[in-house]
Amino acid sequence: MKKDEVVQQSLRFTYFLIGTIAFSQGIMGLSDLAISYMQKDDYQQDPAQTQFFSTIISLPWIVKPFWGILTDTVPLFGYRRKSYLILFGVLGFMCWNLLSDYGVENREVGLILLTVINICVAFCNVIGEALLVEYSGHSDDDTNQNDKASQNVTFFFGMRSAGSLVTAYSSGKLLQVLDKRDIFKITSIFPLILACIAIFVKEKKHSNNEPEKQKIKTIESLKLFTKFVSQPVIYRPILLIMVFMSSPSISTAMFYFYTNVLQFGPDFIGELRLSYSICSILSAYLFNRFLRHVKFTKVFGYSTFVYCLVSCQTTLLVTRKNVKLGIPDRLFCFGDGVLNQVIGELNTMPVLVLACKMCPKNIEGTMYALLMSAINFGGMVSQELGALLTYYAGVTDDNFDNLAKLIVICSLCTMLPLPFLGIINEDQMAKAREKHQYESVPKIEEEEEEVNFEQEVEEINDTKGVNQQNEQLLI
Repeated sequence: MKKDEVVQQSLRFTYFLIGTIAFSQGIMGLSDLAISYMQKDDYQQDPAQTQFFSTIISLPWIVKPFWGILTDTVPLFGYRRKSYLILFGVLGFMCWNLLSDYGVENREVGLILLTVINICVAFCNVIGEALLVEYSGHSDDDTNQNDKASQNVTFFFGMRSAGSLVTAYSSGKLLQVLDKRDIFKITSIFPLILACIAIFVKEKKHSNNEPEKQKIKTIESLKLFTKFVSQPVIYRPILLIMVFMSSPSISTAMFYFYTNVLQFGPDFIGELRLSYSICSILSAYLFNRFLRHVKFTKVFGYSTFVYCLVSCQTTLLVTRKNVKLGIPDRLFCFGDGVLNQVIGELNTMPVLVLACKMCPKNIEGTMYALLMSAINFGGMVSQELGALLTYYAGVTDDNFDNLAKLIVICSLCTMLPLPFLGIINEDQMAKAREKHQYESVPKIEEEEEEVNFEQEVEEINDTKGVNQQNEQLLI
């Protein structure tokens, strides 16, 4: 078998693993609705408390660079990917079962277990995204590089949305016939499946003396990483992305409005989430089909403006004007939710693609993890700002008098980054990335070029055997 064919087989299995990680992350959304009802009914929390609770359990997502550095520099039982996927898959399985047995009645225990579960999911997510960015390629042709980044981002988030699609509708139906504890036990199966798949991943085992060499290499990479990020053309877009993601969220307040005022049950909430998942997949297709060649500033600017207008129409629902217009609540929620989801995804997708394009060779994993951490930190700030605004607006589980004003304020906040779009210059970013790659090659890849022909042939033969086993697994 030729070397190119071996590489292609390895690439296919790598995408299978990436897709499995993304799909597992989405399918674990089966428990999201049960967690929301657990906080509302069992923990007796108001909307502001629930959003603060969500902020705490999402903390593992803002330290993703640490997980990336850990998996790159500290092999577990000689492996940097495989062992961690198995460990955190099994740990996630155990924590879901403990949550079912002990976390429903005890808020403190539930908080700890959900935080550990998020650590498990975030760590596996880091491994998947590192592989994703690595295979995005770094072409000298900006168009080809943009295509690869767009396709890989839409593939990852499309697989995640597909996982969400599988569980979105069933999560509401299951909650009507099963207890929250049973749903948590069912959810525990998915991280265990990921751990089982990881067992069959064939990865080169690192010897005991390699971690020291890797440590030296990592220190050098961190120096280059710091130098790269300290450039204004790089850190300014990162700050802009973080500000954009920090727009206050009112999702929890709306959940309470749906359940307490409109009296929507778990089945209809599940149907809404199903429609949102379908819209996410549709948005990924639309962006990859029509918008991937359009400049970031143009797509982001227009989509942000439209998203602000679409978000404001939710005030018709909370002020009950939709009833006066003859539009039933459920129909309005479907239409409003679909528009918000499609425009919101089209608004977020260029941010993710821009993040992927900003990653230079040799530090792509750490750089992408930093960018995702900035996005997740912005999401955490969004939840916290939403909780504060909800609290000061006096919105509780039985008082929604100021919810319409809260919606308008939060919608207008999404437009705050627009005046600063001029700081993003994709051409200068590409030059900075190329310059970094030129400077890092002599330092990072010098030892790799010293590999002799016999070692290369041995590696190809090993890879051939590995991929034959992987093909049998795929069949």
